[in-house]
Order: sequence, then structure tokens, then C-alpha cells
Amino acid sequence: MQWLVRFYDAGAMLCFGAMMACVLLEVVARNILQFPTTWAEELSRFMCVWAVFLGSASAWYRGAHIVVNVLPRRLKNLPKKCLMILIHALSGLFLLCVWVGSIQIMYSQYPSKTSALEISISWFYLALFVGSTGMLVFHIQQVLQTIRADAATGFRKGI
Repeated sequence: MQWLVRFYDAGAMLCFGAMMACVLLEVVARNILQFPTTWAEELSRFMCVWAVFLGSASAWYRGAHIVVNVLPRRLKNLPKKCLMILIHALSGLFLLCVWVGSIQIMYSQYPSKTSALEISISWFYLALFVGSTGMLVFHIQQVLQTIRADAATGFRKGI
């Protein structure tokens, strides 16, 4: 699974670097050369979207997204376990809905083109699909690891 995390890390960094290069190019072209580009701003926005969704998958793997854990920290044993199961189930359902929605919106927006680059808007939504696919894969992996750990702990306790 590490290769997949490295893919998302490298992709996010590459897209972020490309976004910064586009912004720098646009600043130089507009302010120094007095020759603004029509495509650099749109490409930087495109790269930002890709960097965000690739980075989101990487952050999901690391558990680095913002978490409000006031209630889980106060609960113990069975109530905490039930809440965590509910949280995992709702998170998985949400990610599945985003994944399906990204496929639907890519399909419906395929004929639409961007104004400067003249590429399909679906390329923007492909980032959502790729990112949510990674988050879903990492989520399933984490849930399975939790189940295995709980099963091993339960067997050792004689449950």
C-alpha cells in the first residue's frame, strides 16, 4: 500500500509545483512583460484542484484530516467502540457517495470545455474521482486493520 501513498504524495507535490510555476509565469508575464497569458491562470486552478484531491487521499492515509474527537475521548469500552463503528460506516458511505457522484458528474460534464485551455471540464472532476478512490481504498484498509486488531484482542481476552 506504500506505493499508492507515494503515488498520491508525488502527484500532489508535482501538481503543487506546477501550480506555483503557472502562477509565477502569470505574474512575470502580466507585470514585467506586460503580456498576460490566458491559459496560465486556468492551468494553475486545474493544478490546484489536482493537488488538493491527491493530497487529501494522502492525508486520509495518515489520519491527518481535521478531527473533532471530543465525544470519542470521553467514552470508554463498548459505547466508544459503537461510536467508532458508526463513524467508520458514515465516513465510508460519504466517500462512496463522493466517488459515485464524481463518476456521474464526469459523464455529464464531458461535453463542456474550459474557456482558455479548451479541455473537457471532466478533467477537473477526474481529480475528485482519483482522490476519492484513494481515500476509499485507504478507508477500507484502515477499517480492515481495525477489525483484525479487535479480533486478535478479543481472542486473547477470551471473548
